[in-house]
Order: sequence, then C-alpha cells, then structure tokens
Amino acid sequence: MNKTIKRAAILLLIFIAAVLLFFFLNRNLAKQDSTMYMTMDKPSLPVAYTKMYGREINAMPAYRQEMGNAAACDSLTVLPKDRELEIHIAGTDKAVLAIRYEIRSLNLERLVEDTSVTEWMQQDDSVTAVLPIQNLLTGDREYLLQIEADLDTYGTVYYYTRVMWTENETIQPMIDLAVDFSTRTFNYEEAKNLTDYLETNSTEDNTSFGTATIRSSFSHLTWGRLKMQPVGEVQVTLKELDGIMGCVKLSYLASRQDENGETELYTVEEDFTMKWNGQKNMNVQNIRQIYIMDYERTVKQVFQGTRADFTGKRIMLGISNDQEMSVKKSANGKTLAFLAGRELWCYDQQKQRAVRIFSFRSEDPSDLRSNYDQHKIKILQVKDDGGVDFLVYGYINRGMHEGYTGVAGYHYDAAGNAINERFFIPLKAAYEELGEDLEQLATINSSDMLYLYLGNTIYGIDLTSNEYMIVADSLTEGSYAVSADKTRIAWQEGGTLYEADVLHLLDLETGEKKEIRAQSGVRVRVVGFVGNDLVYGLAHAGDQWVVNGRTVDLPMSALEIMNTDMDVETRYEKPGTYISGVWVEESRIHLKRVVRLDDQKFTETEQDTIVCNAGMGTGPLAGIGWYISQDKGKLYFIQLDNEITSGHDIITSASRRISYDNSNNLELKAAGRNQVLKFYAYGGGHLLGISGDFTRALKLAYDSMGIVTDDNHNILWSRVNRGNTRAIRDAAAAAAPLYRHLEEFSGSQEFSDGITMLDARGCSMMQMLYFIDQGIPVIAYTEEGSYLLLTGFDQYNVTVYNPVTRETSKVGLNDGTEYLRLKGNDFVCAVLNN
Repeated sequence: MNKTIKRAAILLLIFIAAVLLFFFLNRNLAKQDSTMYMTMDKPSLPVAYTKMYGREINAMPAYRQEMGNAAACDSLTVLPKDRELEIHIAGTDKAVLAIRYEIRSLNLERLVEDTSVTEWMQQDDSVTAVLPIQNLLTGDREYLLQIEADLDTYGTVYYYTRVMWTENETIQPMIDLAVDFSTRTFNYEEAKNLTDYLETNSTEDNTSFGTATIRSSFSHLTWGRLKMQPVGEVQVTLKELDGIMGCVKLSYLASRQDENGETELYTVEEDFTMKWNGQKNMNVQNIRQIYIMDYERTVKQVFQGTRADFTGKRIMLGISNDQEMSVKKSANGKTLAFLAGRELWCYDQQKQRAVRIFSFRSEDPSDLRSNYDQHKIKILQVKDDGGVDFLVYGYINRGMHEGYTGVAGYHYDAAGNAINERFFIPLKAAYEELGEDLEQLATINSSDMLYLYLGNTIYGIDLTSNEYMIVADSLTEGSYAVSADKTRIAWQEGGTLYEADVLHLLDLETGEKKEIRAQSGVRVRVVGFVGNDLVYGLAHAGDQWVVNGRTVDLPMSALEIMNTDMDVETRYEKPGTYISGVWVEESRIHLKRVVRLDDQKFTETEQDTIVCNAGMGTGPLAGIGWYISQDKGKLYFIQLDNEITSGHDIITSASRRISYDNSNNLELKAAGRNQVLKFYAYGGGHLLGISGDFTRALKLAYDSMGIVTDDNHNILWSRVNRGNTRAIRDAAAAAAPLYRHLEEFSGSQEFSDGITMLDARGCSMMQMLYFIDQGIPVIAYTEEGSYLLLTGFDQYNVTVYNPVTRETSKVGLNDGTEYLRLKGNDFVCAVLNN
C-alpha cells in the first residue's frame, strides 16, 4: 500500500513537473515569437525639384523634421528675374493639403518671408506650384528656403535649398557645359571637342576607372574599352555660385555588358568646378569662355551578388574606389561582413552562403529615392555565430525613419536572417558632417557597450538597456586622441588646448581608466597614439609662445609614452630644448623642436626622432586586394581564406525582415556646449574637413579648387572666385572693422557687431588676395606689433599701405610673397557676417 502511494506521488510530481515545463517552454517560445518582424517599406516620400533655365534640377529629398540650416549645403537655386520660382513635387499619389514656404538668412536669425501658396496643380503623382517670392532679397546674397508641404496621411514634409537672386548670367552656360561635357565622354569622336578643357598629366594614375580627373588621359576620360552607356535621367545639382565660380554636380546610373553578356550597373558622379573668364558681354553659347578648374568623376560598380562574383578565393567587387569598401571578420574567421558601395553583405566561408544584409536600393534601379546617397553604413563587429552589428547614418531613405537624419544601430541575426534595430538617434546634421564625427570614434566592445563621437562629445551607449552616458564633452580639436584600433581614448580635462592639468585615459574594452595629473604650474597635452601607446607632453604654464597677440603654441619640455598596462615606459626630455610639434610615421615619432629666445619667443632648432616598438595595426583596406584587368582597369576583390570550388555552389539571399520592437529613440544631450568657431572646407561640392583653424581648412580646400565656409555655409574664402585686378579705394574706411577689434583679437572669433576676425597665419600672400578682391583689406605682420596693410593687386604687383608712414607703394607679387614668407606669413582680416 505504501509502495502504491509512493508510486502515485512520484507520478503526480512528474506530471506536475511536465506541466510546469510545458508552460515554461511555451512561455519562452511565446516570448521569442512575440517579436514583430516586417519588411522594410519602399521609399514613399515625394522628391521636389526647382526649375532653372528650362531644366528641373536640385532634387530635394523630403524631411520629416525641420532641419534648419543643416541642409543648407545640399543645393543652391538661382531665382528667375521675376523671383517666381517653379517647383515640382514628384512621386506622390497623396493629396496635397497645403504648401507654405519661408526664407531666412543662413544663420536663421532673420525671417525674410513667410508665405502660404494658394494655388497649385496636382495631376497623377505630380504636383507643380509657383512660389511668388517677394522683392525683399538683397542681390547676390544666399538665403535658406524652406518649403512645407502638407500631404494627406503623411503629414508635413520639408524641402530645403539655398536661394540667390542675382543678375549673374554665368551659371546657365556652366550647367550646359557640365551636361554637354558628360554626354560627350560616352562618344569617342564627340569627346575630341573636350580636349581644350583637359590638363592631361603623364603622372596621373589612369589605372582605375573608379576615378577620373581633368588630368586623366583622353582614353581614360572616354571610358577606355568599357563601352559604358548612361542609364535613365541625369540629376543636375548646383552646389555653389560665388561670383565667377560655379560648382555643378551630375549623378546618374550607367551600364555595360560583361564578357558573358550580363549587365553590370554603375553609379556615377561628376563634380565640376568652373570659372567664368570675367568678360560680361559674351555670347553665352560660346562655352569655351568657361574654364574647368577642377573635375572629378567617381564610379562605383553596384555589387549584385551573382554567382559569378564569387570565384577562386575572391569575392569580386569590381570597379570602385578606396572610400567605398571595408571588410571585417569574426574572431574565428568563419564569417566576414563587407561593404560594397552603400550595401552591407556577409559571407559564411564554410557554408559558402552570402547574404545582402542591408540596402536602401530598390528593384527599380532608376528610383531616385532609393538611390539617394546621403547615407553610409559602418560595420562595428562580426560575431562567431554570424551576427553583425552595424550603424546606418545620414538621411534614412526608407523604413520607419524615412525622411529623418541621424544614426541608427542594428543587429543582424544570422540564424533568423533578420535585422533588429537597437536604437535611433535623430540628429539635425548634414550627412558628411556626421561622417566626420563617426570617423573619429564608433566602436563596440565585447560587453555590448557602444562608443560614439558626435558633436564634440563622446557617448557610451549600453546596447543591452539602451541607456547612455557622457564619457567626455566640450572636446576641441587637438585636446583629445583616439588610438588607431579605436580601443583607447585620451582627452584633456576642460577641453582647453593649453590650460589642462589633468589628462584622462580610458580603455574602451576593459573600462580601465587612468588620470594623469600634472604638478602645480605644469600643463599636460595630448599628442596622440603610437599603436595603442599614449603619447602626451608636459609643459610649463608660463611657456606660452605668443606672436602678435596670438598664442602660437605651448612648447613642451618633456614627452612621455604610456603603454597598454598604463605604465610610463619612455620619457623624452632634453634641457634647453622644447617640443613644438609631433608627427608619427610608422613606428617613428618625429619631434619638431625649438629653443627659447626670450619670455614669449622661440626659434626652431634641429629635429629629433623617437623609435618605438609599438604595433601599428592594419590599414583601412585590410582584407581587400586588387589587380589590373586589360579592359576594366583596377578591379577590387575581397580575399577569402578558402577557395570556392565552384561558383554554382554559392547560395545568395537577402535579409527581408526587420524588427523595431526593442528600439528606442535616443535624444543625446551633452552636459556642456562648445562655442569654438569652426571652418568647413569644401571641394567639388563635398565636405573635405572641419577645423577650428582657418588656415588648416584653407589648405584642405586649396588643391580641390575649393571654398571655406562658416557653420552657416557663408563663404569665407574661395580659390577660384578672384579677378585679375582690384584696388580698395578707401582702404582706411574698409579697414575700420579690422582696427576696431585688433587689440582684443587673440584668434579667429566672432564679435557681437557681426564681424568675424580671421587668423590666417600660415597662409600665403597669394591666398590672401581673395579677400582684397572682396574689398577686404588684409593685415600682414612684418615684426612684432608692426604690420603692413594689403589693399590692392594686379597681374604683377600687390598694393601695400604703411600705417606708420601713411605711404602707399606697389611690390611685385613674387617679391612680396617671399618677403612675407620670411616674416612668418602672419595675416589677419575681418569679414562681415551675412
């Protein structure tokens, strides 16, 4: 009896346990299945165009957030003489409920016009309207135009372009020349008419069709043996117009047939910087009166993932350029993720399976909305199970965040062949500016902590909880450094360049942090990293090198190198000499040294070198190779570990499911704000770099025939827009703003009266002629506290005014350039903010 009871009790317990286990497993399964996956919607927001000179140009994407002047660099529209601007909104089958527009100064501080449009025409999926812009604009000045369209079910969308009302008639023939030039390159015979514009140079690299310039060979410019042909419409964008300088961008698709008769697809962009010859009464059809100052064509093959792309031990990427490719491997080497253009793929080397993880491209190759290229993908890590963590930043072309700009974080689950969005950071920032930031730092550690540099701040985001913290803020150029492999960061406390007495070092993988505190009266300065070893300097607070009221440097008396164990392993110090510059080449640290002349003056002495044994890491194209094809030139490929036995064994697919269930919108807020003036260098319509140093920005723009702007996109300097002669008649009156702020001037800065003082030390005299051409006199220092005023120039001379003797004289351009170079090329000028 007891045995029976015991047996029954045991069976009952087993039954209860089974029931509990059943409910537990089903509960977990329900949890797993509760994730809602969907396909990413096709692009739905309509694109707007402006009409200029009989063309529809300046395609404007629809934003679902007000962008302010963050979208100002997208395009420039020249208004017709009557200022009635025709716009076309294409690709919407939704009813338009209202259209409004406003015009503001580029700094957004002054509202010029706010008008509702009362009439428009809607037909099929197209809307046309005329904006009756009032006579309130100052000629030849740029403004920001914001167009608001209320669409049924979509709500309000915004479009942006800069506008200018001008009598300048040079831009139409420039646009015509750009389109004609591009068209002729596809016909060898017609292209012969372009030879007058070329500056063919035998030293130019003609091996890759990924890039062609005005210096390329005629054969290279005309596509060699590729037999390339344009596909669909050419999108024309006017990027800049500054006096006699114009910058035009063309973008389109092109295709060719490979040796097997298969169609290859390419994206093409052509950037023209042109100069009008200055004659006003010309036949505008005579396009030879325009000089092409700079030209670049970039070509990227669309990776289609066909089985022919997988051969031997290679994944063929084809024609491209260095900036559009990268590859990362998992720790076990089984899985690799790679970028081809703006698409993310992964490849399992054991299963020989390739998956297109993420792409905005649609099945219709001509769809402008899916081909809009103001975004980029950044691979963070590849896991051994095939999972991939990555960022997408810039303008979001489709999906839940379509029409927003920002940074989205995603995880690809290889087992489920699905994408999970982890977070979205909405930001009002231009795509290229976001790229500048994230190139500084975007890395994830083994604990799923993501570190990002955005807007002078380093954030840490816990991807498990989606909580974030501020690691460091108010960072300024030169006050922080990141190791090459993005695992260590160092920054000066307070973000100041010459006044920090505490240096922070953080290992992003382990979380270990060290503070380097200087002794009283000593300042600590970040120099950079050699491999993963931190290099920093020590300087005495009273050793500032001041020339003409501005700090040149704080020379360092000693240099220390801290290894990965947070120990100082090397100290460099030589009594009587100071270090004023450091640069690294491979494992060598080169030191620019100075000796003291008096309290605030130094002079250069011989350089020195420190040899290190630190590992330098790998380059950005690690894992990517290339070879030269007879017909297609340089072809890029990804190197595999194992040979593919047969291309037919490759399994290719696409990730079609995405979930937003666990995603949060992160509104990042920094504790402090950095008010340092920034200068933006542009060339060919693209951002080349951002710097707080005007001279550094000018040098970035110089070789590309570019421009330098402030953060409102007001042009401060242009290499191309300068005439052959100019004389400032009333130099004293023109120099009044310069004199007004000269005594308090300590570096490039804005003043409350609308004047921006520019510290142009290190530029050349010839580069300063741009300001004189704009009616802005330039101070050129000759000795401490003594200067000359540059007030005019012609083809042979520069006009110089001596404020002490009040005499005006002319000096030969070459002689003046050399004289001021020997005096330190120390220039200052004052520009009026628009």
